[in-house]
This record gives sequence, C-alpha cells and structure tokens, in this order.
Amino acid sequence: MTTHVYIFNPQNDLALATGGINYVAPPFAVRMAADLAVLPAFIAEPGSLVITDSDLDAEWLEQLNSTFGLDVHAVKTRELRRLSNYRIMPWGWCLDMRRRLLKWGASQDSVPTKDEIYHLRGLSHRRVTTLIHMRLLELLGQELCPMPVELATSEEVMDYVKEHGDCYIKTPWSSSGRGIYHTTGGVTPELEQWCRGALKRQGSVMCEQALDKVMDLAVEFNCCEGKAQVRGYSVFETDSHSQYSHGEVATGEALKGLITERYRCLDRVVDALTQVIDEMVSAHYNGWLGVDMLLFNAQCTMHNAQSFGDAQCTMHNAQSFGDAQCVMYNAQSSGVIGINPCVEMNLRPTMGAVTSVLGERVLAKGATGTFAIEQRASTSEPWRPLPAAVLKDCRLASGALCLTTSSPSAMYRAVLEVNP
Repeated sequence: MTTHVYIFNPQNDLALATGGINYVAPPFAVRMAADLAVLPAFIAEPGSLVITDSDLDAEWLEQLNSTFGLDVHAVKTRELRRLSNYRIMPWGWCLDMRRRLLKWGASQDSVPTKDEIYHLRGLSHRRVTTLIHMRLLELLGQELCPMPVELATSEEVMDYVKEHGDCYIKTPWSSSGRGIYHTTGGVTPELEQWCRGALKRQGSVMCEQALDKVMDLAVEFNCCEGKAQVRGYSVFETDSHSQYSHGEVATGEALKGLITERYRCLDRVVDALTQVIDEMVSAHYNGWLGVDMLLFNAQCTMHNAQSFGDAQCTMHNAQSFGDAQCVMYNAQSSGVIGINPCVEMNLRPTMGAVTSVLGERVLAKGATGTFAIEQRASTSEPWRPLPAAVLKDCRLASGALCLTTSSPSAMYRAVLEVNP
C-alpha cells in the first residue's frame, strides 16, 4: 500500500514564475511554510505523513489525531530516506521542491521527473483558463462569460483597457492575488509601468473583463490514475487585492447548496469541467486540484449586449431558451446570475480544499463556521483572543480552534471559528 507524504510549500506558485531549480523564497513564504506545516493533515488520507522538523508540530498532530481521529503523523526531512513505497504530495510541484526533496533523501520514483514538472508548469500558466473556456463552449454550446485573452505587448494591453475600462490584468504565474492589477481608472502611468515589468518578467499577461461579482467559489477535485473526481466545494471571500480572506466551513452538501441557491445549473457546468480536466490534466497530474469560479450579475450593468447577444442581456427563465440557456443564467427575483467557470486552475491543494473537508472532519453536526489564515506583525504582538472551543462527540461545536501549532515564534496561524 502506498503511503502519501504531504508537505506544505506555499512558495511553489512563486517558484513557478521563475522556472528555476534553485529558488530563494521570500521570508514571508518561508515563515508561512513553517508556521502552517501541519495544515495538509486535514486533507490527507488516514495513514498519511506530513513533513515537518518541528517537535511541536509532531505533538500537535498527535493531539489532533486523538481528538478528531485524523490518523496523520509527522515525519522529519532526514527520515525520508528510510521510508519505502510512498508518494510525495506537495502543495504544488516546482523544480526547487523536487531538488530539495531529493536532497533530503526522497526516492526518485516518489517525485516527478524534470520534464514532467516542466509540463505541469505549462498547465499552470493562466492561458490554460482560456483553453478551458473554449472547450466548455464546445461541450455546452454556449459562452458562459467573456473569455480571458493573452496579450504580449504593452500597447495591446493599454488598448484592451481603453476598450473595456474595468478589467483585471494578470501575470501568467502568480499566487494569492499577487501579480493581479485591477484597472479601475483606465490607463495610468502606474499601470503602464506595472505592465512593462510583468511582460519583461513573464512574457505575456492575461486580460479579463471585470464582472459584477455575486460569489467567489471553487470546485475541489482530486486526480488519480488518469481520472478527476469532485471532492467538494468551497465558498470564500477575497479582499480588495484579490487575496484570499476567509472561507465558509460546512458540510459538502451545505456548501453546494449555498451555490445552487443562486445558480441551479452548477452540476451541468461541473460535469463538463470534469471532462475537460480529464482531457487536459488528469493524465499528467495526481493530487488535489482546485478550480476557482465566480457567480456574477449577468444583467447589462457590466456588459453591453454584444458581450452575449441581445436576447441574453434580459431576464429569462430556463424554459424560454431550453436546457442550454439554463447553464448560463438562473433567473431570480433579484436578477440574472451568470457563472465564470474557470477564473483560475490550481494544480495543488488550496485553502478551499481545506475548508471543503473541515465541515466533515472537524465541525459538529449541523454547525457552520469560518476558516481564515491570520497573521501578526511580530512575535511580540498578541494574537486576537479566540472564544473557548467546545467539543461535542469529538467535534467542534462552538468557539474557535487554532488548527496549527501555537508556537511562540509563529507569525501565521490557521483558525476555524464556529458561527454563533
């Protein structure tokens, strides 16, 4: 039986942008990797291992095991060479992660080859979102939202901004809102400078029209043996910089219900998306995979009629058009809701993967909660006080729980707080 060995390496997305083997991560990424090292335990299969050299982490994992029955244990980097029949499951692959694992003694057959990682890097490029949109158009017979476009010169980008006004300019590889420029004021010197730098570093940028967002969501998949399976759903909030703020925690059924209340044809979109992932990704990747989406107000407040066709910019119910149009719109008393089926694809676990399982593994039956990564400015700054955790039948029923180790040197922590 193959043992899965997880490692939390949030610097992966940053390393992908450089493409190099010897990547020097910024201090915040190194600190986050250490402070949140046990986070993969919540998505890991029973019997898995989590790489950490911290004895505090090892002790905390054993407490989590005894409380919530996770059956996930710590392994130090120096112990990798003594393991057999295992597969490394990082928070995303990059050449630097491969180099470090081999240096620690991981076996060659537990990590991808360099060529395989080069291919995964290509699949992580944001241009893949356009390919996904195009394939979904073929499968569903309808464009669900304006497609992102890839541009390679500053002049092209400025023309796009002049035409569309409110839009997002994104570097091909970036993480947690970094590498994203929201153009609210048209063409500015700051935008031109940012764009020139992005093009110089990464060769192109992706441009997307802004949508009147109603909800951020994601579908969490797991790829194994050439097939993708839906593992859950996540509903989350982002801040003004498009960075992850917090996620909703509930059962998978409840999270899906939050989405389908507003967009009832989710299943049809997800079925088509699963087929696309099988065609494009599953043969080359094993592990968690997240596809970020969003629901948006599809009335003519953000787009002119040419965006989708004149008839589609007014409110209609599914019966007016037949099943195909149900895929795009869900008529509600408050408006018409559309879906962007692929804002980005992450070939790694995400915070959404964590929230998609916490409702099943940690929360008490019927409870809902909020998950967030908290940060403090220095070790001398106190953390915000958390309400006392109350357990019922080995599940968190009220209060809050710090999911990661409460080390005095920690600058980051993961918190699950039950809603009142």
